[in-house]
Amino acid sequence: MDTIFQTFHEAQYQGSGPDLATTFTPIAPPHDPTLLRRFHKSSNVFSIHKDIESYIRIPQCHLSKAESTAWIDIYIAYWKAIGEILRAETGHHRDDWAIKVYEAWKEVTNLLIRGYSHAGFGAWTMPCLYTVGKYLRVFAIKADEEQAVKVGSGEVKMESDALGDDIMAGFEKNERLEDAARVINRIFTLCISDRAPIEESRKFGLYYTTNLLFKTYFKLNSISLSKNCLRALEAARTDMPSMEQFPKSHIVTFKYYLGVIHFLDEEYHK
Repeated sequence: MDTIFQTFHEAQYQGSGPDLATTFTPIAPPHDPTLLRRFHKSSNVFSIHKDIESYIRIPQCHLSKAESTAWIDIYIAYWKAIGEILRAETGHHRDDWAIKVYEAWKEVTNLLIRGYSHAGFGAWTMPCLYTVGKYLRVFAIKADEEQAVKVGSGEVKMESDALGDDIMAGFEKNERLEDAARVINRIFTLCISDRAPIEESRKFGLYYTTNLLFKTYFKLNSISLSKNCLRALEAARTDMPSMEQFPKSHIVTFKYYLGVIHFLDEEYHK
């Protein structure tokens, strides 16, 4: 655990969101391929709370009690999620590994969202939400693919013959991705509803989160839902930072999807 929480302490001290976000990766970095395995093996279900608490409830972190409690809960959930990922890699989850990984990662995401709404996490930590949101979508897609294989092989039996197998299969096809879209939409709401001063605002996460929703809605073939985001952004325009203040990568991706949406609507002049 030392490596991850050393990064946590340094990121908290420097106010570095990108560095803090690296402590939530579900993939070990190339320069330290055993990082996640070491992290998970360093504790167990009986002592994980005490172990993580010993790294976070220390004066050097300068965290409020609410923040400390929130981070402890988040890292416990992260530890559990890494356990599911490692078990999947070693073949211990033969049939439902993707679903278990998705559900564990969703818990990390929900707790992190709660950290902003209930513990007052600073806007500088937003890259953490980018990371967990990105992988939530990835794991949701994997879980739905796993479910589709089960349905196709007859392992899962659809219950409503009256509707027909083809209709029911379509209904179940993207169950986790639709669920992930709802969670990511909560991140979007968390950003757009922030009333903090611009320099401390979570609104700087809006375009990244919008892009994540666009990717998810396009994958679901529900492009019309993207327009809800566009309407919300337009309504909040006067309270948002100028587009020039956002990272260029966020804006370029946003404009790409915006162009595709206009093209599909045959609004070529836009």
